[in-house]
Amino acid sequence: MTTPAAADPTPTTGRHAAGGMRALTLATAFAAASGYLVMLVAGRTLGPADYPLFATYWGAFFALGGVANGLMQEATRAVRSARVGPAPDVPAPGTGGRVRLLPAGLMLGLALAAVVAVSAPAWPHLGLPTFSGLGVAVMAVGILGFSLQAATAGALSGTERWGLYAVLLTVDAALRLMVAGVAWWAGDAGLGFALATVAGTLTWALMIALSPATRDALSHALDVGRGRFWRNTASAMLASAGTAALVVGFPVFVTATVRESDPAPLVGAVILAITLTRAPLLVPLTSFQSAIIVHFVQRRELGPRALAGPLTLVAAVGLVGAGAAWLVGPWLIRVLFGAEFELPGAVLAALTAASVGTAALMVTGNAALAFDRHTLYNAGWWVAVGAALILLVSVPGPLDVRSAIALLAGPGIGVAVHVAGLAVIARLDREPSG
Repeated sequence: MTTPAAADPTPTTGRHAAGGMRALTLATAFAAASGYLVMLVAGRTLGPADYPLFATYWGAFFALGGVANGLMQEATRAVRSARVGPAPDVPAPGTGGRVRLLPAGLMLGLALAAVVAVSAPAWPHLGLPTFSGLGVAVMAVGILGFSLQAATAGALSGTERWGLYAVLLTVDAALRLMVAGVAWWAGDAGLGFALATVAGTLTWALMIALSPATRDALSHALDVGRGRFWRNTASAMLASAGTAALVVGFPVFVTATVRESDPAPLVGAVILAITLTRAPLLVPLTSFQSAIIVHFVQRRELGPRALAGPLTLVAAVGLVGAGAAWLVGPWLIRVLFGAEFELPGAVLAALTAASVGTAALMVTGNAALAFDRHTLYNAGWWVAVGAALILLVSVPGPLDVRSAIALLAGPGIGVAVHVAGLAVIARLDREPSG
């Protein structure tokens, strides 16, 4: 029998909650640092001409994983909402029965793995390496594990077990870094880095095997039945696909829209620069998005006013990062990756500033999701994706200029959609009925 929300023994306040958030902060920093190290190893090994192969494989996998994150987001919302209010043991009539998160993750993972297999013939046209089919198989198995991991992460976040969520992030990043190191040591610059890309998706199994609290989190009730849960999850996944396209899948767009006037070394340098300049903002936000959803769930009564603090913080961090990128970015890239990857400081600053648009869109999107406005969530993300793609294809100039404009203006339009929608909804809610 599910423990009622009021009697839930999970420590979510006081020292336990603060300690969990500190652990999550440290785990996020480690995940970001390990991601940089993987890129460093890949860049030094492959060089600017071959680096796009790794970057597009990495981007495609995490873009597809971003779609699966829709399950994590809805699981977080549904578990948390059930614990804030009454958490029924038996779903209401017509809701389709109780949802169990791990089987839900398995179903989604199998569906996404099938998408990987069916899409394999198109990979060469998008610049994705197949490694004679092994790369396809690795990605299919990896996305299955990623989906199960998304279900586990949603359960841990919804029950506010931030310490365990931090462990999940840390082990995930450590496995990826370890396999990348082995690939570099063995001199396997191809399939080895593909295996490193998906290695962290084994973490969910370790957590379930070794942590009774993780198994308990996965058993918690949700505030909706099966039918509503899958509708909400499908909506969140649709928006997450847009999130993934802009956050981690953008290298695929870049390689697919390269012009004859764009030299191959410039393509590799721009893709690396996009990844490096966006990570300081987007990696923490991605790791903390479950906490952000919980933050907004608890502030629903504020409406769009709840956005002021998070958006101000995002803008401030982005501006500081842009200044740092201008001053030390070229030197840092030259030292770490080699002179062939170097770009002017102004370009690196512009790409860093452009990350503010995507970061702000993540914040406003999570607010729309927390306020149970899934259609608005979708609209903002897909308007941003469409605008970014149009700008990437149509704006004149070199690849670095097109990328910076697309990454700043496209998400900015999506932010405007989210904020305007939340403002309209808040005004309608304040108006007396009938």
